[in-house]
Amino acid sequence: MDLVEVAPGAKIPVCKVMDYNRYYFELKKKKKEEKKKSKSKQLKQIRMSPNIGKNDLKVKFNKITNFLDKGHNVKVNMFFRGRQREHLEVGREILAGIMKELEGRATYQSEPKFEGYSMSVLFRPENENGK
Repeated sequence: MDLVEVAPGAKIPVCKVMDYNRYYFELKKKKKEEKKKSKSKQLKQIRMSPNIGKNDLKVKFNKITNFLDKGHNVKVNMFFRGRQREHLEVGREILAGIMKELEGRATYQSEPKFEGYSMSVLFRPENENGK
């Protein structure tokens, strides 16, 4: 048995006679449980090119919806290589289609921006706490 100071911040410090190892084990266990229950929000990124196929686009769209349902922010990047940079409207149409489909589930920060070799849109879940 050990003499353990339970409330050191009180006007009169409170001490208890207990098994310190058991007390420390219980504290660690509580912290571990709290960590399990906490949910961290991350920024997920999806990469695609303007000549993506319909089925590939469906797979990417399903991934986007899964991330949004879990409460994560999603950044969709459309990468242009070589001569694809001459046809930015193709990428804009694909991103506009995604934005239209996600209208009820997510809000987007701004219209698609072209920076360097990529065009990107950031989506946030409609309900901030997820499902």
